Formats: sequence, C-alpha cells, structure tokens
Amino acid sequence: MTPYEFDDGPARFTSRLALAVAGVAVLLLGLGTGPGLLGQGPELLLGLLGAGALVHGARRVTEDGSRSRAVGSIWFVFGILGVVAAMGAYKPSLAAAGVTTFGTLSVLLLGLSGTVGIDEGLVRSLGGVLSRSLVVVVAGTVVLAGVHVALFRSAAVVTIAGYGALVGTGPLVSFVVLQLEVLLLAVLVERALAVVDGWLPRRRFDRRGTALRELGVRVGDVPTGVYVLLGLQFLLAMTGTGQALFARLLVQAGPFGTVVARFLGWWVPHALLGAGILLFGSVVVARLGQRVVVGWIGREPPKTLGYAAGGVVVSVLVGVLTALPPARWPVDRLVADGSVLDVSFGTYGMGTTFLALVVVALCAVLVSLPVVMFLVWDESTAAPDGGPTAGAGLLLLASIAAGFGDAPAPVVFVGVAAALATWDLSVNASLVGREVGRAAETRRGEVIHAAGVLAVGAVAVLLTTLGVEFIGAATLAVDVPRWRAVGALALLLLALVCFAALASGDGEDRLGDDGDGGGDDQPVESRAWYARFDDL
Repeated sequence: MTPYEFDDGPARFTSRLALAVAGVAVLLLGLGTGPGLLGQGPELLLGLLGAGALVHGARRVTEDGSRSRAVGSIWFVFGILGVVAAMGAYKPSLAAAGVTTFGTLSVLLLGLSGTVGIDEGLVRSLGGVLSRSLVVVVAGTVVLAGVHVALFRSAAVVTIAGYGALVGTGPLVSFVVLQLEVLLLAVLVERALAVVDGWLPRRRFDRRGTALRELGVRVGDVPTGVYVLLGLQFLLAMTGTGQALFARLLVQAGPFGTVVARFLGWWVPHALLGAGILLFGSVVVARLGQRVVVGWIGREPPKTLGYAAGGVVVSVLVGVLTALPPARWPVDRLVADGSVLDVSFGTYGMGTTFLALVVVALCAVLVSLPVVMFLVWDESTAAPDGGPTAGAGLLLLASIAAGFGDAPAPVVFVGVAAALATWDLSVNASLVGREVGRAAETRRGEVIHAAGVLAVGAVAVLLTTLGVEFIGAATLAVDVPRWRAVGALALLLLALVCFAALASGDGEDRLGDDGDGGGDDQPVESRAWYARFDDL
C-alpha cells in the first residue's frame, strides 16, 4: 500500500482486543472440557500457537519482497502443522473435538480478519504457498522413501547384474548390445553437445569440441538400413539357432574368431560405452529437469521460490532430524509397538511417514480453503464483517460444545459472552476503519466502547451465574427432559444472535442516512468475494 492509499482496515486496538478476548475464552473452554485438570488446554494451546504462526505467515506472505514471502511461507506451513495437529489429536469425546476445532478456527479467522484482511489477494497468496510447498514436500517424501528402501542403490545393482547376465548370454547377444550401445552413445553425444552449447557462453574455436561433435548423430539422420539390420540381428539373437550359427561362424574364422569372441565377452568395452552413455545421458536428463523446474517456477521465480521456502525447510528439517539417532529415540519410545505409525516407520521410514503426514495436512488445507471461502464469504454476508462474524459464530459453537462436554456453567457463560463481545468489538473495529481509516487516532473512543462491551458481558455472566446458583437450585425439583432444556437454550442463543445482527444492521443504516448530507443515495455494488479484488 502506498502512502496515498486509504487504509480502511479494522482499527488495530479493538481488533487486537477482540482477538485477545477470543483467545482467553477459548483457553477457558478448553480447560473446562474433558477429563483431568487441564482438559483440552494443551491441544488448544497448540492450536492457538499454530493459528498465531499461520496469521503471522499470512501477513508476511502478502508483503512485497522475496525475503518476506519466504519467511511468511515458513511460518505459514508450520502454523498449518500446529493447527492440524491440535485438531487431529486424540479427543475423549465429540464435545472435546468440537471445542478444539471450533475454538482454533475461531481465533484463526479473527486473526486473519483483524491483521491481514480476508480477500481474494490473500487467498491467492496462500494458495500459491500451499501449492508450491506441497510440490517440494512430495518430492522430499519420494526421496526419503527411496533412501529408506535403498531404491537407488538397488536399482544400480540390479541394472549392472542384469546387464552382465545379458552380455554373458552369448557372443551374438553381446554383439547386438554393443551395437545398440554405440548407436545410443552417438545420439546422446549430439543431444548433450546441443544442450551444453545452450548453457555455456560463446567461445573461440575448439578442436576437441569439433572432434567430439563428429561422433554425434541425430536420430532422424540414422539410415533406415541400420534399424533393419539391428532388428534382424535381434531376432536371430532371440533364437537358439541364430546364436549357434554365430558361434559356429566365429569358430570357422580361426584365431580371428577367437579374438572376436573374447572381445565380445570382455566387460571393458561395455563398461566404457556405459560410462559414456551415463555421462552424456546425465546432461540430457539435467536439461529435462531444468525444463520441469522452469515450468514449475513460472514467470516470477523470486515469488515462487519464496512461496516454496516453507516446504523446503520442512523437508530438510524432517530429513535431518529423523536421520539423527538422538532425535529418533524419543519418537520410538512414544509410538506403541504394532501401531500404524510403528508399522509405517518400519516399512517406509520415520522421515517418509512424517513428510507424508505433512502432505496430507497441506492437501487438506489446500482443498478446504476455497470451500470455506465460498461457504462463509457469500453475497449474503457483508464483506468487511464476514471474517469476524464467522469467527464469533465458531466461538459460540465452541461454547455450546463445551456445555455438552459437562464444562462448568460459568465457563460456558463466559464463552457465550465472549462470542458476542468479540463480534461486537470486531464489527466496531471494521466500522471505525471504514469511516476514518486505520491510521487515525481513535484509541480513546475505542477504549470507551470496549470498556462498555466488556462491562456488559461481565455483568451478564455474573447475573447468569448467580441465577443458576440460587434460582436454579429452587427449580431442581421440576423434571425437565434434557432435550427440551438444550433446545430451549439453543433457541435462546439463536434469538440473541439474530437480535444483535438486526440491531447492528439498523445502526449502520441510520449512520449512512445521517452522514449522507441529504444527497442522493449511492447504490452499493454487491458482488461475490472473488470478483471484488484484483490479482496480486
């Protein structure tokens, strides 16, 4: 953003206060839900740390500069791992899973809305980070799997052994293989020299380069008779009669035939030709790899490499740590014998298993990102308040789930009040940002509004708790079915949310009518979220 652009983002103080209120409420809900003293507190703490890292990474990714994108990509990928690990950890009940999932996502949406702003540009940037990092992690998974099963060494041993067995079958087979090696080497020499000419700058005339170039030949320049002759020899080599006739021909040739037979059965010519094929073939393979990498990088290499930094760091870190015995021993002790992880460690390797889990996490986020955008930021939801509304709604769902998880009543009341307070503070932050700008000095008014909201919420929690403790004790003799009580509370919460939404909408309409100055009403364009923002 340039100094001449109007920053209409949410007011900093109020949006950060809303995020802090939501974080504290989520932690209280986690501590009150589940068995034990801490309940779901550790999982939610991990989820909140992951959400914080994810929000910080999203903010850095949207900035200009390759370094900022690279740092943001690293924070974003590690934040995803923290959030997914918190939501995917073992939960004792469905209510505990709901508290952890809804609470973490609530803080995540509020953080993104208050610090970055959820729009098409952010979604495109995060999609770029996910797709580029995913490709790198998949490549790292394949490499670690190949190293664990000794794929590359086994492939080399099998190739050499099979090659030796093929050459030792007979003189005719060795003769056919030798001709194929010469033809393949000539084709690779021509292709490799063309690739090297494109890599190296123009130099003066070099006799060695010219002499080597004379050995090369294009595939299309090879006479058709060569292919026909090789085909006939191959057919003869496939039959025992052809091999016997060729061996008898060598015997009839006397000493010369004996020398030729020994030469064909000697490994040195095949080794020299194989080394040449490997050398020049590696140049051709490198060229193909270069094309793949260039196609993957695209038109903006610095941006792509910055987006892929998270996948690179995760792949290297997992590969190095899982190769060190001091880092493997704690993991081996934590994993139970015979479990799925233990079997996967033994079959594919610890590093491969962890990177595969990272791939699953990145794929889940990459698939869910556009789905969440279409479901949450629809035309029926106001664009500036879509994120805060969804975050407050998820916090409300987490409070309801905590109630089903036998959390203490005051904790549930605090969660519900925090959801309404968070929504009100976030909407006020958006309103202040749109009216006077984010850089304006509005701290005093924000503090007054925030103090009023928090005071009302505290009084509501106090009165509700006292009512449950004193008035509720007198009504224990009334036999009310659980489903009816839960349904009544759900309808009451729905009524409160609808009332708050209608009250906020009427206020905004009155503010717009009064601040218009008596002029004509300007129509507000309403389009889908993905059509309101330009690409990066």
